Amino acid sequence: MGSLTTAMKKDLDVLRRFNRRVTRTYQSAFWKRYAGQIPNAVTRMENMTLKKTGPTSFTMAGTIHSFLEDFDQDEIAAFVLDYRQYTQNNDAISINSLARIYGRPWMHSGARKNFEEIRAQFKLELDASSSLVFGDYHMSMRTLVDIVVYGGLAHSNPEKAEIFESWEKSGIMGLVWAAFFACMRSLMQALNQIHTLNDQVLAVADPQPTRAP
Repeated sequence: MGSLTTAMKKDLDVLRRFNRRVTRTYQSAFWKRYAGQIPNAVTRMENMTLKKTGPTSFTMAGTIHSFLEDFDQDEIAAFVLDYRQYTQNNDAISINSLARIYGRPWMHSGARKNFEEIRAQFKLELDASSSLVFGDYHMSMRTLVDIVVYGGLAHSNPEKAEIFESWEKSGIMGLVWAAFFACMRSLMQALNQIHTLNDQVLAVADPQPTRAP
């Protein structure tokens, strides 16, 4: 790789900052609570009616009450600050910012390929269908997460806030939160893989001196 330029040193410092942030995220109350399992969504229906629409199909109507067991929204709100930092383009340690570093001419081609594969896999999971279906419309995980984050937690988008509030009134929030948490687990898996890859790049490009015993 040769001697490090000032620009390369700055890029490598960004990789270190990213890794420190990921370590902090893994130590958060939210992640400690949900790292090992998806929270249990409890769903109840009242005044349910069934109507047969074909030999093997039927429609079901009623009032839904869905919630999560042991739910702590304050923990989620704190975690979402990290989520926004990882996913917003204008943040120095976002995944997209790291993509620019891994695209530098000096970056090893194998490391670049591994990063692109991790990033592509997470994008596929965001673009996959969520568990929410409205008529013929299958909502993607990306849309669901955006509504939860920017409509329900950050309150920065009035249109998404209105959708989120309608979900709260409809009684389906347990299902929404369960899908949201599943996506956050996918994010954390991607962050962990990038953290490991960053360590490998740093070990080759700019190994830290070993202290004498």
